Amino acid sequence: MSGDVHVRFCEHLRGRFPRVTRRNIFVGSQKAAERVMGTVTRFIEKKLKLKVNRDKSQVARSDKVKFLGFTVVDGTIAIARKALQTAMNKVKALTPRGSHKTLDATMKEINQWYVGWSNYYSLTYYPSQLRKIEAHIRRRLRSRLVSQQKRRKHLYRTLVKRGVPRKQAADAVFSNDGRWALSAVRAVTKAYPNSWFINLKGQEIRSDRKLEHWFDVSQWIGLA
Repeated sequence: MSGDVHVRFCEHLRGRFPRVTRRNIFVGSQKAAERVMGTVTRFIEKKLKLKVNRDKSQVARSDKVKFLGFTVVDGTIAIARKALQTAMNKVKALTPRGSHKTLDATMKEINQWYVGWSNYYSLTYYPSQLRKIEAHIRRRLRSRLVSQQKRRKHLYRTLVKRGVPRKQAADAVFSNDGRWALSAVRAVTKAYPNSWFINLKGQEIRSDRKLEHWFDVSQWIGLA
């Protein structure tokens, strides 16, 4: 059950409350949830004389309910799908096509945002969700590096110069793949490996912190 409740009844005691309060109540079954929903709604509206927003109140499975960017799946806390997508969109906004900013300047902006974001969402039990964002950051930057080579032959020379075998570089570059597809091919990831972004360009990695409540980073969670 989740709902919006106007909380004003203790202000005469010098307490300050937000105009709207959201609460999630977790119970063991659908039947119990419906019973609690009715009981709490009656108490709030009849006893406390407050208004429950029925449009936003619901009885639902815990993995269908999103609260402050999180969801509960089988008793574990995970970053909600919508929050993850919002983060992916933020990375895209920080790595626009045709930007005049250097890679170092872009990485600095990304790190400033990502450290704060990952600190908030470290409540998740699944560091693999953070790793997904980190991987997306690198792919967006690889895509930019590809697009900076105005001609395919220039990209080919760059890849070979960075240690990619000539045939592997040629197979990748002289295909019909666009820059986004190229950003994930072996030739490009070999030329610009994860370690290059982390050790040389200073990408912040937060999925390796080994927090006490975290599962292994290899464990993924399916979201509704």
